Amino acid sequence: MSIHLRESIPSDIQFLREMLYEAVFWRPNPNKPSFEEGLTYPGVSNALVDWGKRDGDTAVIALCDSRLAGAAWYRFYTDDNCIRGYINEMIPTVAIAVHENYRRQGIGVKMIEWLIDCASKSNIQKLSLMVSKDNHAIRLYQKCGFLEYADKDDSLLMLRRTEAL
Repeated sequence: MSIHLRESIPSDIQFLREMLYEAVFWRPNPNKPSFEEGLTYPGVSNALVDWGKRDGDTAVIALCDSRLAGAAWYRFYTDDNCIRGYINEMIPTVAIAVHENYRRQGIGVKMIEWLIDCASKSNIQKLSLMVSKDNHAIRLYQKCGFLEYADKDDSLLMLRRTEAL
């Protein structure tokens, strides 16, 4: 299996939307909303609005044997326009998803490391994210240096300091 990472391009927006849906509705559930309905939920609908038009919009696409396998990105939000994982306007929020056929193969770690490296090169000192307490990805985030910042009911708000260059 060959894993390749590349910076996202404008034509990746549909795949980013698919990965956003996977990230939000990751639990097996026969009653989960349809793709289009799920992307209209509060806190989800604004996640990728005008993607690529805001300063700092940064995404990586993972390919496994040339097939789209996952995506991760960070973005700056505001108090009036934010998603889960938001701390403040100075800290971009991370979203990540790996297609279910490619999970537990190291793709998530590679994408997060890519984002951390990119943030460091852009002089971004911190990244945040939110994860449900029952999501196995918590271990992935901890492995990548994210620490618990706040306990939010059934989720953890996590923060990662970068090595700004």
